[in-house]
Amino acid sequence: MPTLLSNAMSIQTLLKCKGYDASFILPNTPVDIRKVLPAKYMKLLPQVKGNPEGILNYTNLSVLYNKERKLPFVSAYNIDGSSKSTTVKRTSFRKDERLDDDLQLDNHFYDLKKDITEFEIGHMSANNEMAWGKQAQVQSYQTFHFPNSVPQAERLNTGIWKGLESYIIKESAGQTNNNRICVFTGPILKKNDPPYVLSPDFRIPLLFFKVIVFEYKNKLYSTAFIMSHEQKLIEDKLIVPKMKPLSRGAVSPEAVLAFNDYPYKKVFQVNIPTLETLSGLHFTWKGVNQISFPQEKNQIEKIKSIGSSDDLRGRGMADAASRTLTPRKSIPATTLIMPG
Repeated sequence: MPTLLSNAMSIQTLLKCKGYDASFILPNTPVDIRKVLPAKYMKLLPQVKGNPEGILNYTNLSVLYNKERKLPFVSAYNIDGSSKSTTVKRTSFRKDERLDDDLQLDNHFYDLKKDITEFEIGHMSANNEMAWGKQAQVQSYQTFHFPNSVPQAERLNTGIWKGLESYIIKESAGQTNNNRICVFTGPILKKNDPPYVLSPDFRIPLLFFKVIVFEYKNKLYSTAFIMSHEQKLIEDKLIVPKMKPLSRGAVSPEAVLAFNDYPYKKVFQVNIPTLETLSGLHFTWKGVNQISFPQEKNQIEKIKSIGSSDDLRGRGMADAASRTLTPRKSIPATTLIMPG
């Protein structure tokens, strides 16, 4: 008899999946994944069995996939924090049968038979983020497909990146108006991303983003975060990076309670236009108000400077954030920059 796992991962089930729900928060204000990818990147979407648009749909999760880089452009997913589950099981990553095998990374790339791997298989939409609702276990299992993953330095995947995932879950379960949020996440893919020294044909993205869309006082707002594992890759001599800094100013903000206590916001929160310019993707939707604020000069370079072994492990992150902004001073406990 088929198990819940085999049913959740079967091609028959996947072909029926509707994917990310653009109207998940406010029905009259859709936040469409199709708006994210500019026309010039559409040709890089793969042929997907059962979806002529080339979108990989799972349950409340959709992936726009770059067939040349063998990485996602973006994973878009819905979270309802009012029905969070804490009992879901994990499984192993596998290829998506709707996509050609040779377009996907696999266990051979990660060489998981070793005791110590160069990379972890980094969830974009994480299994614990998708553990909500009546289909919590199905949604969690379906995140374990390679198209929803990116190689991440071990310390990043289990350190500050995981911390941001946990923060998003906590906030969606507690402080937003209706507990529903939409999240867009992925690697920032650049033409000059450095080659992986053990497989030079594969270029490693250095930066990762998350865009959160949520409701406050019957309006939708968006904010963005960027993180890096560059320093860890340098430490391990896995890359020779070359990347130019980018920063962009914005207007003065006000504050609200939602998403207000992420401890490293001062370092990792960025303006949406900064992310759009850096990634080449679009995170601007009609009816969604972007949270904007004066950014630190060379903000991306500051983000990239966090990522040593200790930083990515999560140990001493407050110190890491502090020395990135002001080498000998600590960051004051400020409210996350949000709308009022």
